[in-house]
Amino acid sequence: MSRLIALLIALLLPVFPAYAATRAAVFDIELQDTSGEPNTPAQAERIKATTEALRHELAKTGKYETVDLSADHDRIAKLGYQRSCVTCFMDVARERGAEVAVFGTVNKISTLILSMDIKVLSVETGKEVARGIADIRGDNDRAWLRGMQWLVQHRIATPDMASGAPK
Repeated sequence: MSRLIALLIALLLPVFPAYAATRAAVFDIELQDTSGEPNTPAQAERIKATTEALRHELAKTGKYETVDLSADHDRIAKLGYQRSCVTCFMDVARERGAEVAVFGTVNKISTLILSMDIKVLSVETGKEVARGIADIRGDNDRAWLRGMQWLVQHRIATPDMASGAPK
């Protein structure tokens, strides 16, 4: 009987695709502030907190496994803005064994008008795998976190995606 069960498992295993989590290098969210308002220490904390929450939300979906970039902190800081050298950031992601790189930007027009853009790029091809842009109202922790969570749920790791893997 146990041989029969083992045989059935061996025969049926290829029928069920394995959905391994996609290894993701999630870089710190960047703020593009054109509001003319002064920067505050709260903004730096908000960026840090939202980035950590993004890593957590992606992992929580089961579609992504975030890679640890802490050893590259100084190197990443020297690279400057992500939009200046995306390939530089992709090199870091590749070296850490990531399959995708995740970039987030918050565009601040005023205290009340902001937008958040999260994009996922294939490390192998550089092509966009997923992207979401949403308006957020309010330059505060709650608005940033809610915007990020909505983007992950509805644009980045949607239920209809078979996996977070590059297509």
